[in-house]
Amino acid sequence: MLLFTVTTGWAQKVDMDIFKEMKARSIGPAAMSGRITAIDVVQNNPDIIYAGAASGGVWKTTGGGLNWEPIFDD
Repeated sequence: MLLFTVTTGWAQKVDMDIFKEMKARSIGPAAMSGRITAIDVVQNNPDIIYAGAASGGVWKTTGGGLNWEPIFDD
C-alpha cells in the first residue's frame, strides 16, 4: 500500500476511502521476482489493475490480482 500513500506535488491525489475495504492476502507461493514501478486501479472497477515493471513490461489483472496477463512484456 506504500505506493498509494506516498505522493508528490505533481502526483494525482488519491481518495484513501477506496482502500478501506481492502484486505491483505497471500496469493503465493509463486516463483517471481522484480520491482513494480507503477500501479493503477480502474476507479469504477477495482478488480482491474495495471502494473508496470522496472525491467519493462505492463501487466493487467481483471480478477483483483489473482491472475495476471502481460500486455507488454518486453
